[in-house]
Amino acid sequence: MALDPVPTWIHGAKHSGDILRQGTFNQTGGAEGVSSPTAFRVRATQTPSNKVRVDPGGLLMLSPWDEGQTYSMRNASETLVEVPASSSLSANTWYINAWVNDPKKPGGTEPVSVPYGPYNFLTCDPEPKDNNPAYACAKIVVPKSTAIVEQDMITDLRELAQPHRQQLMFGRPRITEDESRNLGLTVAAGGEYFPGGNGAPNTFKVFVPTWATHILVDASWMSVRYAGSSNPYGQYWIEYGDEYKDRTWPGNRQYEFATQTFAFNSPGTSNNVMRMDWRLMSSQHIDPKLRGKTITMAFKAGRQDSGPSADVSMDALSGLGMQLAFVQTTLDPKSNEDPA
Repeated sequence: MALDPVPTWIHGAKHSGDILRQGTFNQTGGAEGVSSPTAFRVRATQTPSNKVRVDPGGLLMLSPWDEGQTYSMRNASETLVEVPASSSLSANTWYINAWVNDPKKPGGTEPVSVPYGPYNFLTCDPEPKDNNPAYACAKIVVPKSTAIVEQDMITDLRELAQPHRQQLMFGRPRITEDESRNLGLTVAAGGEYFPGGNGAPNTFKVFVPTWATHILVDASWMSVRYAGSSNPYGQYWIEYGDEYKDRTWPGNRQYEFATQTFAFNSPGTSNNVMRMDWRLMSSQHIDPKLRGKTITMAFKAGRQDSGPSADVSMDALSGLGMQLAFVQTTLDPKSNEDPA
């Protein structure tokens, strides 16, 4: 019959593998990939060898035979997979494949034990598998005449099946009551909160989710004022962290972490006041120490030593803004992190 007579779950009824795989597909929205940033991560062994280690975790694989069905696999503990040595003639390319042998489907074979399997496999193959529920976790290129697998030979192919994402926004147009203060400190001195002055928020606090591996920063200093007949130039950036220090972090920073610095430079060819927007976009790895904590985001800028010291400011026609996104991605196999 076209309609499966048994849903998930009815007490006492017999449930088919098809309806359970359909349930997994429905619950995950048809997602495919690993369940956490470290799941099925492939790394070289700590003692150099001809094997790689595959981290524990979960994995979702779409059925190649039945639309709307998903196989779920669990690697209960770190698993070693042997990688063949290359010949003296050329390099060899291998794939670490996680795959399912379903004896009820085309090409499937009966396992050693029907109740206990094995049905799940981790193998090293010359190509990704395409005739089974399968997932290629990593590609390994072994140079010629090589038997030992090193980390630089491994390319991570994993993607998160259901990555987390959280977006936030900070916006603060300046008002007449805000003090307008010129940018005075240099980049070498660690710069300063900018815009400075009383009544002008130039920092804000945000909670870092425990699952976040990266933060996407899109910040703007809007309508920055350059004085006429001058050529101010310098740099701007965002600092962040959970611990303030009075310019004792590297680079005389006030917080431990920072984005790349970006340059500003007025043309300096006009007697008229000029206004320009400063824009910053950056993807930052989140240090494990910050996960699950409230951190401070600070707008910073500094002039160059040789630049004028009283020609850059923000007034009641200016403003600050920042779009933040905390995201979860797979972790680099070169990393030993194990986030929550």
